Amino acid sequence: MSTPRLIVLATANRGKALELEALAAALPVRVALLSELAGPVETSEPFGTFHENARRKAHVAARLTGEWALGEDSGLAVDALSGRPGVYSARFAGPGQPDAQRVALLLEMLEGVPTDRRGARFHCALCLAGPEGVLGEWAGVCEGRIANEARGSGGFGFDPVFVAGGQSLTSAELTPDEKNALSHRGIAMRRFVADLPPLLA
Repeated sequence: MSTPRLIVLATANRGKALELEALAAALPVRVALLSELAGPVETSEPFGTFHENARRKAHVAARLTGEWALGEDSGLAVDALSGRPGVYSARFAGPGQPDAQRVALLLEMLEGVPTDRRGARFHCALCLAGPEGVLGEWAGVCEGRIANEARGSGGFGFDPVFVAGGQSLTSAELTPDEKNALSHRGIAMRRFVADLPPLLA
């Protein structure tokens, strides 16, 4: 039996890491966080698009470890806020602020906005890179709307106020499997998983 291919996740977000690990569980790969191999590393998101930020993270992690690295960037785009917070989703309420603060700020900014104008979507961009360069890129989008109040205790980030299209529950009220079936990250990861076997050959 061949040794599983190591893929380094270029993220410090444990919630994202757990989702990615679950979705990649059936692959002949071993997943590790960048911090496990290189210690605390700043994987900043300086660019204006999710793809550029994912690509940068993958390059940094691959260069530091000499292994294949999966960079990921994702965020929420709200119609009534002209696509904000977008790539600034993690810093929406200021650097280092907890999820609850970001959710509270979003609800405050959307106070009084009717349901039909609360459209939103989650975006996810993935980039797999090795020391030799980019091996592939994938994307996923989950359309939905922003609820009037936070509900649920699962997930992370804006999950307590995001209702995916066709759903009545927020992403934080769904089970992990239900969320992964609908989520932007689940969509992108399934595309990544489908394209990975030829790369491993």
